[in-house]
Amino acid sequence: MAAFNMNPESTTTTAVPSPIIPAVALPKLSPTHTLAPQLATTEPSIPTPPLSPRRDDEFYCQDVVFLVGGVLFKVPRRPFEHDSKAFSDTFGLPPLNSAYGVEGSNDDNPIKLEGVTEEEFRPLLWVMFRAGYGSARILTQPQWTSVLRLATMWIFDDIRERAITELSRLVTSPAARIVLARRYNIPGWLEPALTTLAQQEQPLSAQDLEALGWETAAKLFQIRESVTFTGTCVCGCNYCTVAHGHIANATAGHAHGHGQQLPAGARAGAVTLAALRKQADFSQKIRVVFGADLY
Repeated sequence: MAAFNMNPESTTTTAVPSPIIPAVALPKLSPTHTLAPQLATTEPSIPTPPLSPRRDDEFYCQDVVFLVGGVLFKVPRRPFEHDSKAFSDTFGLPPLNSAYGVEGSNDDNPIKLEGVTEEEFRPLLWVMFRAGYGSARILTQPQWTSVLRLATMWIFDDIRERAITELSRLVTSPAARIVLARRYNIPGWLEPALTTLAQQEQPLSAQDLEALGWETAAKLFQIRESVTFTGTCVCGCNYCTVAHGHIANATAGHAHGHGQQLPAGARAGAVTLAALRKQADFSQKIRVVFGADLY
């Protein structure tokens, strides 16, 4: 077959040969193979509906409804409004009415607390409503830490102070106290904990290094290594201090040519860097090295 070139300026029609299309060998297809798999019909996926929030088994009584995760808490409004600066400001705003009513008035329109889990929120309620719910309950260290986090975030000043008091008894690790002090701005915790780590005889553990981070650990190494033997011996040499102890414990010269040999037992045991470190006052050094990080 020929294709026709129609030239409007010409009165004749010229036949143009059709291009020759080379034959292409098609691949052999298996019975299950299809040339257009994208056209295969599939059943449409039906999205799974979200789970309906459930009411908390313990805290569901009156006033205001909070949604925390997938759990509804209905609790008295007064402690939130009077003891928390954050909630007081929120409740002071004009209410926003919707088809489901005022926010927080029912299960269909709760106040959503984002970034909080029910495991964190429930210990806070135990502390807030201790007379009715938590009088016989003993909170763990992680639970008090959750209380401290939420009380700090929502400005429950009295509850925050109580959480700090409880954690000061429960948290014994200096590294853990440093982490909490920095994260939640606990006054009076940071410098004593740093001093304890600087004075301890054993080196910083792997757990301490992980908790503190390398920057803090490096500063602590600097402080710990600032201890020297200078001034601990009448002749100023390290040998005397290590072999015989601090000069304050001596009553005469040494045994290696600096003077008369002391009778046995005249000096205390050998002085080591660990022993000197334990007795050192690192307060000024810590303030210089850490500076504004302490406050």
